[in-house]
Amino acid sequence: MLKIAIIGLGPIGIAAARAVQRDEGFQLAGLVDSDPAKLGKRLVELDPHADADDVAVVGDIDQLPVTPDVAIVSTTSYFDRIAPTLRQLMRHKVHVVSSCEEMAWPWYGHPHLADVINGEANSAGVTLVGTGVNPGFVMDLLPVAMSSMLTRVERVTVTRVVDALTRRMPLQRKIGSTMSVDDFKKLAKQKQIGHMGLPESVVMLAQGLGRHPMRSEIRITLDPVIADRAIESLVGVVEPGQVCGMRNRGSYSAAGIDIELDLTMALAASEPRDEIEVVGEKTIRTIIPGSTPGDTATVAALVNVARALPSAPRGLRTMLDLPLCGCRSS
Repeated sequence: MLKIAIIGLGPIGIAAARAVQRDEGFQLAGLVDSDPAKLGKRLVELDPHADADDVAVVGDIDQLPVTPDVAIVSTTSYFDRIAPTLRQLMRHKVHVVSSCEEMAWPWYGHPHLADVINGEANSAGVTLVGTGVNPGFVMDLLPVAMSSMLTRVERVTVTRVVDALTRRMPLQRKIGSTMSVDDFKKLAKQKQIGHMGLPESVVMLAQGLGRHPMRSEIRITLDPVIADRAIESLVGVVEPGQVCGMRNRGSYSAAGIDIELDLTMALAASEPRDEIEVVGEKTIRTIIPGSTPGDTATVAALVNVARALPSAPRGLRTMLDLPLCGCRSS
């Protein structure tokens, strides 16, 4: 039975803790969060749908009552900010799976730090990996898997449209809901708004197809989606003319291949779906109607990868390095 600790008790962390608690192959070994309002509380006090147990929230990893085998970390989207947590867990010889978007391919944004953390993870004998729905699956790992049915790939296009009304409040806020267009554009220039991880998906997909893009070859754009009617959301009513979401596009065109990723997350988005087309000597295309359910699927990705980490290759890894982590809950 794997001992699992949950680091970060936002909506994703709490849902992951509940999933761990109910899996016979896991033991919930601890809960960690820096919020003083959560300290000392049991999971059932944070989530009425959880089962009662005696695991209480502590404020620091060093205070965990049991040393876990694996930690599920959902504290930040930024790799440089998660690095101290990774180092603290490595000192205890704990494997880590995280929803940190930059950690899906940390060499894109932090190449030197990623190399250093990789060396430290190898020395500690642990595996660290970032995963989720996007990045981690829909716009990178899944099209790589589809490409295995071709002998030549010339173009990959992925379109993901998410109706943000079906998602948690933090996501509705981070896509700019209720903002003015000017405020959105200002924050976009400062890289303080929007979904993280699209460039990491571009690079992971390219690497999975045998290309090695340089940062200068990756093109990323971020634009607001404007409401044409009033929309009620978890962060308030969005009035016509205000921002109700974002459209994030990424591309790479070199070494005989074109990659186009197109991600829209918007309140009441029409035709939500994941659409993937891989073109080579034949064309392979798939559509997931409604799109992969981001919140529940992120939790599933974290839990299923956690199960595989003790036998995975050591070091700072990506989803391209791991064996297929299917749902093997008991």
